[in-house]
Amino acid sequence: MNKFKPAAMLLGLLVLTSLSSCTKEGVYNPKMKIQRVYCSSTYTEKYLNQSWNWDGKLLKSIDHYWTGGTLSWTEDFTYDGKRLARVDDYISSEYVTYAYDGKLLKSADYYYKGSLESSTAYTYDDGKLTKMDVTEYGAKKSKTESHLQNAILPFQSEVVKVVSKFMAEASARRTEKDVYTFTLQFTWDGDNVSKLTATQEGYWATAALQYDSKNSPLKGFHSLYSDTEELEGMFNWSKNNVTKMIVSGSDGENEVIDYTYQYNDNDYPIMVIERYADEYEDYQFTTNYEYE
Repeated sequence: MNKFKPAAMLLGLLVLTSLSSCTKEGVYNPKMKIQRVYCSSTYTEKYLNQSWNWDGKLLKSIDHYWTGGTLSWTEDFTYDGKRLARVDDYISSEYVTYAYDGKLLKSADYYYKGSLESSTAYTYDDGKLTKMDVTEYGAKKSKTESHLQNAILPFQSEVVKVVSKFMAEASARRTEKDVYTFTLQFTWDGDNVSKLTATQEGYWATAALQYDSKNSPLKGFHSLYSDTEELEGMFNWSKNNVTKMIVSGSDGENEVIDYTYQYNDNDYPIMVIERYADEYEDYQFTTNYEYE
């Protein structure tokens, strides 16, 4: 079975706020600000993965590092007042822009080396995201250097792994198309999304999610990147932390990923352990957070 690359909630997360009536999407003001993120795995020693750079309450940039400790790339955030307007990766010549309708996110456009590559429209029910319609252009173009390609995905990194896998498989089926569309649908259980379904031309993938009762430091945060091999991104709209993800799809594959946590005195996670298991091996990926 092919494993999903671990993104654990580690990565460049940023800026879509909670869906409460007193806040606007695109404004991220966490009670505890992440300063550094460290990672390790079954095959990798602990290393600095990210350094978060703040200007008062605004997250201005995130530096991403290779496992050897050298800087890999930086994502820079531009705001309209306190609201996220644009994210840039200057190294790969790509950026994402966001448009809003009142308090809610309306659309996101991804540009790669000067051309529009994808557009996403967001649908809500009573202030909660229920559907995304994604249109991609230039299907035959290669974006192997891209970091922000999937920055339109509004979700936790666990779910994005499912969607990224689905998108990769769907992309392999559309080599002769210049325009490609797919739909993501969201099911809520209180303040957390309990299920995501991705569909395209008869193919589908789902992720069912279970949560703890603690605080997620990433709520309202937008992650653009998972690691140097996978292109992932999302907005985190759930209140709590994922403890289990159950994945299934039209390809017949199934996978269960378990997450365990250590928390600080404020009930925020300081360590997350991701565990995968199948008939071939057990795999573990660990993320550590340091806060300001």
